[in-house]
Amino acid sequence: MKTLFFFVMVFGALAYFAWTARRRPSRSFQSVDVVVPAFNEEAVIERTLISLLRNRYVRRVICVNDGSTDETPQVVAALAQRTPRLLLINQENTGKGGALMHGLEYVATEYVFLTDADTHVDPSGDDVGYLIEALDRGVDAAGGIPSTNLDHAHGPLPLIRAAVKLPMIAIQRTFQQILGGGPFVISGACGMFRTDTLRRVGFSDRTKVEDLDLTWSLIAAGYKIKQVNKCVVYTEEASGLADEVRRWRRWIAGYGVCMRLHWRLLFTRYGLFTIVPMFLLAGLGMGIYSYFWTRAAVAHGVGILPMMAFPLLWIAVIAVIGLFSAVHHRRPLLIVMAPLALFHVVLAYLLWVKHGVPGIFTGREPNRDKPKRYAHVVA
Repeated sequence: MKTLFFFVMVFGALAYFAWTARRRPSRSFQSVDVVVPAFNEEAVIERTLISLLRNRYVRRVICVNDGSTDETPQVVAALAQRTPRLLLINQENTGKGGALMHGLEYVATEYVFLTDADTHVDPSGDDVGYLIEALDRGVDAAGGIPSTNLDHAHGPLPLIRAAVKLPMIAIQRTFQQILGGGPFVISGACGMFRTDTLRRVGFSDRTKVEDLDLTWSLIAAGYKIKQVNKCVVYTEEASGLADEVRRWRRWIAGYGVCMRLHWRLLFTRYGLFTIVPMFLLAGLGMGIYSYFWTRAAVAHGVGILPMMAFPLLWIAVIAVIGLFSAVHHRRPLLIVMAPLALFHVVLAYLLWVKHGVPGIFTGREPNRDKPKRYAHVVA
């Protein structure tokens, strides 16, 4: 049943891709301001800001230093001295939501683009232009795809994530758009908003997943959001297992807390076809698999478990997904790494049991731990 649902989702997404393929990016160059929140980002912030300043759609970049204790403000200040299009705002630490709302006060354009300090936006591409085009068609907010930045990455984890991340996000969020009327989340790494809409609804630091909280708040308030697959940006991944576990723990616990905060939304079209299915697949998957795997192990021995955990059909499907990513990233190794992404499925199931479900009932989340950054060298 799960396999059948997956193929329905894939073909539905492919049909949507074909239907929207003729859309062209906006030609409104230098028309959007960008807000970048930064907390202890000295290793990556200059590279990110330079890529944005070189982007032809960007009018001005507003970087909010959220009480950094490293050299982040000095790095940004030195760059700001070389261009009037970069504005540095220093504030005491409030959290990411507070930093974004502070930066929004200085935005002077109709639309505003939000991204993270560790995210690379292609300066010569039309990714931002496709988001602008979506808002020109009447939506209030649009999100792209946060793919993986493999530059300077080390260790197997970034490769595993890169092997499936881009195509799976495109497929899942497109199918959510079709059935639920909007994607699961507008990622904090690549979101375009009507400035007045964002000022009315606003970010909050009541959760550790402020982008998910904002997305669901927009839907609950009746605003239209869209998934734009032609906008792809590149974020850093965790290089170590401990960072990977903490990152997924934050996402899943935050998901649970947002379900608690937005419980009324669960009974709408968006909730029934976007929020709830994701929870059922992840939250109940651990119990279902545990039941059948235990029965199989008792009947046939533990030797059958690897075949059940990694069925040949799913290995083939994930390898095809890895092929797409390998072509996009120009990394043939991703085809081989793709099946290892099943590790994230198991990790998600375990973290749902430990943090996700308790988050729904208690509203509590673990502290937000900052992952280690890649070592960047900027010319």
